Amino acid sequence: MKSILAILVALTLVATFTGCQQSSTTKTATGVQTKSGSTTYPLTITDDSGTAITIDKEPQKIVSLSPSDTEIIFAIGEGSKLVGRTDYCDYPEEASAVTSIGSFSSPNLEKIIELAPDIVMSSDFVSDEMSQQLKAIGAQVIVVNPTSIDGVMNNIVMAGEISNANDKAKEVVEGMEKQRQELIAKAATIKEPKSVFIDIGKFYTAGPGSMLDSMLTDLNAKNIAADATSQWAQLSTEAIIADNPDVYISLYTKPDVIKATPGFDKINAIANNNIVYFEYLTPESDMVQRPGPRIIEGMALLAQSIYPDVFSK
Repeated sequence: MKSILAILVALTLVATFTGCQQSSTTKTATGVQTKSGSTTYPLTITDDSGTAITIDKEPQKIVSLSPSDTEIIFAIGEGSKLVGRTDYCDYPEEASAVTSIGSFSSPNLEKIIELAPDIVMSSDFVSDEMSQQLKAIGAQVIVVNPTSIDGVMNNIVMAGEISNANDKAKEVVEGMEKQRQELIAKAATIKEPKSVFIDIGKFYTAGPGSMLDSMLTDLNAKNIAADATSQWAQLSTEAIIADNPDVYISLYTKPDVIKATPGFDKINAIANNNIVYFEYLTPESDMVQRPGPRIIEGMALLAQSIYPDVFSK
């Protein structure tokens, strides 16, 4: 009888231990589903292109074709698996020690073949032809192209699941969500929302369905391009003047050039010197634009720029 009891107890302990190791899920305040425990392979995920991809076993070699993916991989503690990155992957500092495979839009296929990756994390800038060539060498190509902060956090969860780093990914996402909710709560107290124009160069701007548009919505600010016909629309100077934004945020064009644009002296943002310039390729510009783990820091920079009296620097 004692031996049977001992066996039952042992089986119970094994079942309990196994259950603790398997992946389980929880949700953030906005419904992003995080995971805990170990990944069970084979694993099937759906990337941002809508493609279902099956990963047979835990990947040991990853190539990143975008700076944000590189940041995500390091943030979840899997930097040692990163064997290739682009020239623009400059954060964190440890990324500089990883082999560069060229630019994100035209990566060096020969170098990637030499690295023999299991996984290639790609933005939507990579051509279909290049994707097919990467798949031909046996790499799984995962397209990462989020259009909101929820999308960024979902990508971090996905990266954690792919690389068997669920717990760390969950920690990163929960930290981001906490900071985000603090910003949203403070922005909700603003009685008179400001209108904003985000200039990404040559009067192209962030329209509906873009990351920057979603951030302005979270911050209780009015995007003057919210009703544009495309995600990245080019507005005429006449349209910008007519919409008369309170704040002009430039991610490329220098303030002196903006001020010299004919008719712009009539815009509230220019008349009141509310031009915010994030110089291209600076850490601040990267935080605002890169859809990675620092995006909440970028959101905080936008909040401070739009509502300096509410959000202290």
